[in-house]
Amino acid sequence: MPRNNWHMWHPTLVAEALFAIANIFSSLRLICLFTANSHLGPMQISLGRMLLDILKFMFIYCLVLVAFANGLNQLYFYYETNEVAKCKGIRCEIQNNAFSTLFETLQSLFWSVFGLINLYVTNVDADHQFTEFVGATMFGTYNIISLVVLLNMLIAMMNNSYQHIADHADIEWKFARTKLWMSYFEEGGTLPSPFNIIPSPKSAFYLLEWIKKRMSKAPKPRRHETFGTLGRRAAKNVRLNHLYQEVLRNLVKRYVAAMIRDAKTEQGLTEENFK
Repeated sequence: MPRNNWHMWHPTLVAEALFAIANIFSSLRLICLFTANSHLGPMQISLGRMLLDILKFMFIYCLVLVAFANGLNQLYFYYETNEVAKCKGIRCEIQNNAFSTLFETLQSLFWSVFGLINLYVTNVDADHQFTEFVGATMFGTYNIISLVVLLNMLIAMMNNSYQHIADHADIEWKFARTKLWMSYFEEGGTLPSPFNIIPSPKSAFYLLEWIKKRMSKAPKPRRHETFGTLGRRAAKNVRLNHLYQEVLRNLVKRYVAAMIRDAKTEQGLTEENFK
């Protein structure tokens, strides 16, 4: 069967779409390596913070989008036309039926943010000037809220995140770089991906050691844990946790002491210094 006659949900078409999406994510994965660079690292960290701001912004924007989509669809779905049977919607050469269905209305309002919708989509095939006036007013109000208010709010949020990273660029970058390095320090992570799928001499050595232990020692019956064993294990965990807390306490004291030494100016130590 020719490809143009395949069903919309043909497995090959679905697989190709998913593979195209995977190509995007696999290429963007290389951005994580920018953390190791002193110039690109702060920019990569700022980008991550901006993505969080965009997710917060999307909650408010989606609410506004759905609200206006419901209103415009309620106003225009009576006027759906069938003149252009082969192509309906805003993606046609001649845009039509922009608000005839809820899904089409959502698409129309989304692409209008980028200026890809013409104003004549608010017209109807009847002498109903009041309906056209109300529709055009609703469409204009949506553009004012989305472009003037919400988009500028998003820009302010992103600028705030970038400025916060820029003010502490060296500290933020060093922490992110250390986190990247520590991901390769785990036991068994001798080689970085994708080379870790290749058996290394270390893995072969561990395999031989495991076979040697299994062949030289007979399996011993598992001993039941007593209250004394559980108590010693709990005491060991408490001792290790105490040592860990002591190390953290000393690190915090050293950091605060350094901040106090650096902040001995005319203004003195402020809350922002501790932050």
